[in-house]
Amino acid sequence: MHASTVTGLVLVAGFLIFTTGAVFWRLTFEGPPDQALAAVHAERRRHTWIHVWMLVAMIVTPAGLAGYAMLATSPLAAMAAVTYNVGAVAWITALTFRLTVLRWAAAQPAIPAVFAPLSAWATALYTVHMATAYAAFAVLGAAVLAADGPSWLGWLGVGLGLGCLAGFVGTRFAGPFNPPILAHTYPGVLGVWLLTQA
Repeated sequence: MHASTVTGLVLVAGFLIFTTGAVFWRLTFEGPPDQALAAVHAERRRHTWIHVWMLVAMIVTPAGLAGYAMLATSPLAAMAAVTYNVGAVAWITALTFRLTVLRWAAAQPAIPAVFAPLSAWATALYTVHMATAYAAFAVLGAAVLAADGPSWLGWLGVGLGLGCLAGFVGTRFAGPFNPPILAHTYPGVLGVWLLTQA
């Protein structure tokens, strides 16, 4: 199988794997701490399902970006992969927090005092992930342009990356730029394009 096909499949798989978990998300998981923890405790299996799929995706998508960097033999593509992967480590850490500390807190009769600062730490890790993912999109788009890839694909990455990063910061890391599925969109589009090149 051609290297571009393998890389394309991995990038598309990262998006699809993440979506497999994310479609079961409940807004109650994002509510005030007492309501969110009660929801997590009541729906432990759903919560586990969501986060396990997200964890797997956070290994698959970075692997695909590393593959593209090797395929493109481009410093810009390598920089984009490293930037994205640093954020992926932060998000994996935050996901692990959700599967361990958050679940422990949800099982307690009252919210433990230590939960608030640890939750703030996990939120900061998530913020790093989204910001680095958007920055990586812009650099990845520039890599596509530098490699004489299709201009629409390159400018999509640059525009999506810079626009979403500005929106994410401008909305104080909330709102329409906050859903983590967005961090897999441009890699997924890049993967579809690679599959058409085989």
